[in-house]
Amino acid sequence: MHRATCIFTTLILFLTTFPNAATAHSNEIPNARRHSTPQSQSSKKVLPRRGNPLGAPEALSSSSRLSQLAESLRKRALKKEGKRDPKLGPGAGPDGVIAAENRRRRRRAAREAAGAGASPAKHALEKRQQSSSGSATATSSAPVASASTNSTGNSTEPTWILNDVYAGNTFWNYFSFFTGADPTNGPTDYVNASVAFSEGLAYNNAQKQVIMKADNTTSLQLGEFRKSPRIQSYKTYTGGLFVLDVEKTPYGCGVWPAFWTVGSNWPSNGEIDVYEGVHLSTNNQVTWHTTPGCTLKPGGFFGRINSTDCNTAVNSNAGCAVTDQSYSSSGATLQAIGGGVYAMQWDDTGISVWFFPRPTVPNDVTDLDPDPTTWGEPMAHLSPDDCDVVSHFADHVIVFNIAFCGDWAGATYLTSGCPGTCNAQIMDPSNFDESYWIINSLRVYTNAYLQAGELSAALPMRGRPSILGSMAGLGVAAMALASSWL
Repeated sequence: MHRATCIFTTLILFLTTFPNAATAHSNEIPNARRHSTPQSQSSKKVLPRRGNPLGAPEALSSSSRLSQLAESLRKRALKKEGKRDPKLGPGAGPDGVIAAENRRRRRRAAREAAGAGASPAKHALEKRQQSSSGSATATSSAPVASASTNSTGNSTEPTWILNDVYAGNTFWNYFSFFTGADPTNGPTDYVNASVAFSEGLAYNNAQKQVIMKADNTTSLQLGEFRKSPRIQSYKTYTGGLFVLDVEKTPYGCGVWPAFWTVGSNWPSNGEIDVYEGVHLSTNNQVTWHTTPGCTLKPGGFFGRINSTDCNTAVNSNAGCAVTDQSYSSSGATLQAIGGGVYAMQWDDTGISVWFFPRPTVPNDVTDLDPDPTTWGEPMAHLSPDDCDVVSHFADHVIVFNIAFCGDWAGATYLTSGCPGTCNAQIMDPSNFDESYWIINSLRVYTNAYLQAGELSAALPMRGRPSILGSMAGLGVAAMALASSWL
């Protein structure tokens, strides 16, 4: 008891003596969705950035240190109760769903690892060195852990290992409901979880599919806002293979649905719009939004380029955008064919997006053993040649939402073929009868290169804590340990 008391007192003195020792960025999940308006609307004022200027650290206040202590104690309590922390994502989950799906592939990875003689971290470093030197170097003929091999036994591409499954009745455990004002300036009333569940805006159907829908029962007066869900994952990701299987996406006049990922302190850590629909359009649009210095390089994909500068500060935040020329990638035609699969690969090769209509979904996707190297040319691809993916994208949450009118759907309404005005259309509940998601599953895969820190090794210093900051962080952890002894 006496020793624990001394440790606790020493740590309090340390943190009091060095109140600004630790530095950290705000981890606030952005409520921003600063989105594109047509370039003809270029006079529109760009919404301001959130948070600190790039690279400007924030000192941890006393309240922040206490928050860290409380977080540590929260985790300890969950562990004692045998509960899974929802902030870690679904993982294997209490029902072991991922363990069952991955068993075969993990056995294969283990066999490949035997005798490999090189760790995934070392292999990732060798890969980066080869890329930077522009010439191949001699490598062992033995396969590397979590990498597929060709007929000669040489390492080729990484094996994608299932990491998280968002599906079924447990889907909601790993998302929070955003309730702020619509950042895209539309008449959208984002509701909390209680309202969403009680009013039937978020639920699972009899087939355990995930349903998210806009309110389609309430008649509104002009200027009133319509209720809608917007959810974002507790877990964050830097890289991965994201595979979304949907049966239906929302559509309707003035409707603006999206499936996207976004980093904290927007736009410093970037935004990736994997799926984005508008009005009655049957074409998906993929868009990247970043800080200056990121450009979409033509070539290597078949989608139609709308804009090439990803910088949010220019072109009214249009970002660098690519439209899928398939007329079944969104809206009513997508629903008519039974939906499909959107896949986004984010690693050191860039960020690629594919869409597979239901009849053409690859067998490896259905078998939960995805191999993007066999999928052919992506619909959209952000090459690392003209955009440093490492410095522009990091720590993303996953977001689903249904917005109305606003910066994009409102600005394009006159050319949408819809009647009247966008704000007037919001009043009629029947306009939103098709404004709902049917989601079968979202699976997130990782590989050895990402686990070895492939996308974090080159992060700028603003993403790394100082030595004193690390010491303070250890101090907080030790405080929690000492308090448990007391």
